[in-house]
Amino acid sequence: MDKRLRHLALLRCFDAAARHQSYSDAAAELSISQAAVSQQIRNLEQHLGVTLFTRQGRGMLLTKQGKTLADTVARAFVQLSDGFDRIQIEPESGTLTVTASPSFCSRWLVPRLWKFSQQYPDIQVRALASAQYEDVRHSDIDVAIRQGEVMTSEVHQEILLHDPIFAVCSARVLEEHQLTSPEQVSNCWLVEAIGVGRTGFSWKDWFKLAKVPMQPGKMSWMEVTTWEMGINAVLSGHGIFLTSACMVQDILDSGALVKPFDIQIEPGLCFSLLYDDESPRIARIKVFAEWLRQELK
Repeated sequence: MDKRLRHLALLRCFDAAARHQSYSDAAAELSISQAAVSQQIRNLEQHLGVTLFTRQGRGMLLTKQGKTLADTVARAFVQLSDGFDRIQIEPESGTLTVTASPSFCSRWLVPRLWKFSQQYPDIQVRALASAQYEDVRHSDIDVAIRQGEVMTSEVHQEILLHDPIFAVCSARVLEEHQLTSPEQVSNCWLVEAIGVGRTGFSWKDWFKLAKVPMQPGKMSWMEVTTWEMGINAVLSGHGIFLTSACMVQDILDSGALVKPFDIQIEPGLCFSLLYDDESPRIARIKVFAEWLRQELK
């Protein structure tokens, strides 16, 4: 073993001083005196044969060698903390942090979390809306629900559901346009979401499936950037929008929106579930994952 690894206690002190660039702040963090921090840094410099800090006013600046060592030590401590986390399994009860795309989070997940809380009152769920892929291995995120199929071998991944895409509109639009055949959709105000991973979910795809020729120059369009914007547009009583059941099923059930045709783009939206099998919170993660599967049925 490298004999320099005997100085781990000195490295802990060095790490605190490097982060704060202040011996007094490092002393406060470690609950020791400033003189003790200064002595430990001197001891480490003597053992390594390099100067790690230079004084500037009341602050301590890292030398070039000090910066190199500080970066390495910081990464090593992160790995150690990660290792401690992985062997200290937490009980089923506690806090669980879940992230999902903004649309799925607001339209499907959050409105149903009360059911989970009733079944599992000892597990507190924190729901975070995010359009980015989160690293569930090296962050506070326990469960990620992502639109699409995320290709990764580092964590557990499974397909939660495939959700067909279909047209929805308000009852008023249905009545005003007397929608009884797909050809009549050309006369409606078409609302389309763009930029949210909707490959293959456009009105062009819908018309092709319906075997109805498109006449772009004669059609009225509006483009939106989120599912919620499109849903809100048609809820106002104007236009027709392509969406999926998980986004609007509750609104369809209430009668505020209707599905005028049985034409569906399949397999439609795909949602993936990701979590770390080696997470210390795996017990509550598995409880939540099973609840998701049952709820999505």
